[in-house]
Amino acid sequence: MDIFTNLLKQIEQFQSTDIITIVDSPKDNQLGQMLTISNSSEINGMLVNKEFTDQITNEIASLNWQHPVIIEVEYCGMYRLFWDRLHTRRRALVLGAGHISQPLVELLHQIDYAVTVIDDRPDFANIASFPKAERVVCENFSVALNQIDCRVYSAIIIVTRGHRYDLDCLHSVLHYQVPYLGMIGSRRRVSGIMDRLAKEGFAEETLSRLRAPIGLDIGAETPAEIALSIVAEVLATIRNGSCLPLSGIRR
Repeated sequence: MDIFTNLLKQIEQFQSTDIITIVDSPKDNQLGQMLTISNSSEINGMLVNKEFTDQITNEIASLNWQHPVIIEVEYCGMYRLFWDRLHTRRRALVLGAGHISQPLVELLHQIDYAVTVIDDRPDFANIASFPKAERVVCENFSVALNQIDCRVYSAIIIVTRGHRYDLDCLHSVLHYQVPYLGMIGSRRRVSGIMDRLAKEGFAEETLSRLRAPIGLDIGAETPAEIALSIVAEVLATIRNGSCLPLSGIRR
């Protein structure tokens, strides 16, 4: 299967795909060589040779993609590679189906996120409660998270009903380097969870990726206002927003 046919296939399957192209190299006949890596780790194409391809594949896996970028690599000369990512649609994973989750999913849908909701309570985790969700899963958090590929999500938002469920979710998702990972909770609750995870051996660098307490400080009180503060933080993170008032920036 040629590389562009494979890209079409991945679009049809709603997969995101990394696209790496040689834009400058010691040899002119290598320009334009392309490699694609799907979120299911399917690799198509080759850059220079297998050794160089493996080197680039490993480097890409260690980095967190935020936007199209040029990367430079030394390999018998200097190579410049253009790294882009094909998205069919941004995806968000909401863990917990409580009173904040409903307006949260509505708002995420409005800014064109395909949202998956997971909760273990049938009275909460159902399509009637979340008509704008792409998928609603009624299952134990750990079981459900073991059955899905979290790498397809650009935002994972933990809004469960308690400390125990937060930990179950974090144990499953902390190692994913998604652009946005956040957890709701009071400062005391968050501090307790972070201390416990640190004692369990999670590295400080890993824990620092978790945004908690979640959301921007907009004085939110109601579930809808809290949901708004969360979505604002998600969007600011994805778009590198300053979170400052535009009137202040103008002045």
